[in-house]
Amino acid sequence: MKLALTYALRDLRGALSSFRIVLLCLILGVGTIAAVQFASRNVLDGVKTNGRSLLGADLIVRNIYTPAPDAVRAWFKEKNAVLTETIETRAMLANAETQDNTLVELKAVEQGYPHFGKVETDAGGELHTLLKGESILLDPALRERLGLEIGDKVKLGTLDLTVRGFITLEPDRAGSMRFGIAPRAMISREMLKASGLLQPGSMLYFHLRAKLPDGTDLKLFRKDLSAAFPDATWRVTDADNASPGITKFVNRLMLFLTLVGLSALLIGGIGIGNGTRAHFESRMKTIAIFKSLGAPIRLIEKIYFIQVTLIALLGTGIGILIGSFVPYMLTPMLSEVLPFTIEPQISLLGLAVPALFGFMTCFVFSLWPLGQAAATSPLDLFRSSSAPISGRPAGYFRTAIVVISVFLAGLAVYTAQDIRFALWFIGGAVACLAAFWGMGWAISQMAGKIKAPHHPALRLGLRNLYRPGNATANTLISLGLGLTVMVSVTLIEMNLSKGIASNLPKDAPAFFFLDIQPDQKDGFEKLLLEQESANTLIFSPNLRGRIVSVNGVPAAEAIIDKEESWLLQNDRGFTYVRDLPAHSEITAGEWWPADYNGPPLVSVVEDVERAFGVKPGDMITVNILGRDITAKIANVRTVNWMNMTINYAITFAPGALEKTPHSWLATVVADPNAETKIQRVLGASYPNVSMIRLSETIKAATDVMNQIAVAVRVTAAIAILTGILVLSGSLAATRTQRLYDVVVLKVLGIRNSTLKQSFLFEFGLLGLFAGVIAVGLGSIVSWAVMKQLMDLGWQLYAGPAIATGLAGIGLTILIGWIITGRVLSAPAAPHLRND
Repeated sequence: MKLALTYALRDLRGALSSFRIVLLCLILGVGTIAAVQFASRNVLDGVKTNGRSLLGADLIVRNIYTPAPDAVRAWFKEKNAVLTETIETRAMLANAETQDNTLVELKAVEQGYPHFGKVETDAGGELHTLLKGESILLDPALRERLGLEIGDKVKLGTLDLTVRGFITLEPDRAGSMRFGIAPRAMISREMLKASGLLQPGSMLYFHLRAKLPDGTDLKLFRKDLSAAFPDATWRVTDADNASPGITKFVNRLMLFLTLVGLSALLIGGIGIGNGTRAHFESRMKTIAIFKSLGAPIRLIEKIYFIQVTLIALLGTGIGILIGSFVPYMLTPMLSEVLPFTIEPQISLLGLAVPALFGFMTCFVFSLWPLGQAAATSPLDLFRSSSAPISGRPAGYFRTAIVVISVFLAGLAVYTAQDIRFALWFIGGAVACLAAFWGMGWAISQMAGKIKAPHHPALRLGLRNLYRPGNATANTLISLGLGLTVMVSVTLIEMNLSKGIASNLPKDAPAFFFLDIQPDQKDGFEKLLLEQESANTLIFSPNLRGRIVSVNGVPAAEAIIDKEESWLLQNDRGFTYVRDLPAHSEITAGEWWPADYNGPPLVSVVEDVERAFGVKPGDMITVNILGRDITAKIANVRTVNWMNMTINYAITFAPGALEKTPHSWLATVVADPNAETKIQRVLGASYPNVSMIRLSETIKAATDVMNQIAVAVRVTAAIAILTGILVLSGSLAATRTQRLYDVVVLKVLGIRNSTLKQSFLFEFGLLGLFAGVIAVGLGSIVSWAVMKQLMDLGWQLYAGPAIATGLAGIGLTILIGWIITGRVLSAPAAPHLRND
């Protein structure tokens, strides 16, 4: 080994430049993965470290409709806990002067809030001083939306309030946010009581916030709480998991970006293979001399294995170093978005994951050419200076490649938060590699069998695709995979950002109205239908509760598809109807008769069926307002949620819920030009009714998607950049063979113009095939992600997809021309003398 290391280092002194493509591919791929790992883990660590501030407490007990019982408060006080309560709901806020109004997330607070962290405003001063009397604090977004400034008057419910400031920091917003579709407004508990918004059936979320004695074990405390109140229906959140929304979002984004970065690394793997192959071809005479002097094959293998390992160390190290700087660059931006300050840190896991990915990818793609070079006969090496290596690697090389490939796939699955997504990625990557390699092989074979055309340039171009050592398959794989990533990311992004709006049906509602009280229903309907263009008004009773059990088994234990766990994470909406809801289709069982009057029946959507494996005839128990209701499943139905009409995951037959206090939800179709007037009129007459404009909701979702798209585009651009590097390496690896061919053709009298045309034809044809296949595969990948993984609608945006394909053709021609241009200008005489 010492001798092998000595020879490896000496041989590298003048050969490091031949590994430049290998190094660049490793640096880009590993750097991307490292950046994603470090940045995301810093955010997650920030969530954990700032758990108390994100929650504003050590622990929160959340009830819907009613506050926590007195017995609970007494139990907490026995544990020496300090308590405060906040109430969150939706409400319409109006500029008292202009009457312009908008939906807000209203939080009513009392003395002592928050236990941890501090609410800051642009007006300065203490929170409870600012909220004294008829005062309100607002999200800065309401300055522009409603044209408000400090001192202006606003209407909230039946109150006229004065704006005392705009919130610059609400530490527990991420941990307490319930609705996420509207800006914040904050008032005192006393003002909420006077506002008229505390109506029976209104969706009010009561958050009992507890500050526990220092050193309290939160897990043990929660266990004691559950034991003391085994039948409680509340939700409990503690500081150890203060913001599951941020955690889930970051984990999902980290998974997606890591896999896109891994795509760049896998694309770079082709470049690694090409680079190591080119290096070993440049060392063929050296290997022949070693063998001729009696060097054991194991010594030769060790020499070049050490070289590959050293290059892997260098490329991976630089990639990790670059990736570790990204959190420091992103810290200012992330700190503005998140309710806590990011403290960049380098973790052992953040180092290990990209390092393992880099090393394993390097060895998977370099062991084959290493094995080929080591197995090549010395006679073959001396025959031609332009002949490519073509030996068959020893069995242990092939075994090692398989084992490392399996380990690489296992690492991708192990580090993924969503195993199903990771498995889809692995299957897709293998399928894409196989598809591009197979297509490259097929094109090469067809080019050799096509009858040679009379045009010399076309004939030479076809033969270049077929000749020994051709770069057809490598070109398709390298550029094609990069383009496939770009096409799929583009289509996914466009479906997410534009798909919702573009796929809306023509009769989609303009408004969703919530918290309509029973005594307001008739007057609300009359006033709404008096408005210009308002039509297709649909009412639905609206209740909130949670799933308790399925066939007598607690819901948390009965769930069999963890992908549907969202059904248990928050309170669900319930309703009762007589007729089958619009845009629904029965898949199992039967709908109940219009005059049904019997034991409770429910209709469930396919999500519930998948979650619990239920079928018609099974029993499901839900808790609404503290009352358990057990019903038989009458049918299972599928719902087209993209139609934006009223639909519920669990719908009751008439007879079970009518006497339960509840509010009403409604939708209406209206001309977009009349929406502002409708909102003003109804807001003035029914201030307690929350109005959600569909257009504003879609805009908010689109803005979020556009922000996410920036990170996705950067990562995808790295993938395509890696593909370009690999393509350059693939073509550069054939330079010696092309130079040999050009010299021979020049001697035979072929003109430079003919050679140029042949290269243009060759590269244009390769680019065309790469672009066409990338559009097809990228469309399939985006469809699979949207339909199978996200369960959303999908649409083919042909323009951007085709533009990406055309870009592939242009890139192939441009890079091919740059790489081979020097070959065409090479004089023939020196090469003839040397060969």
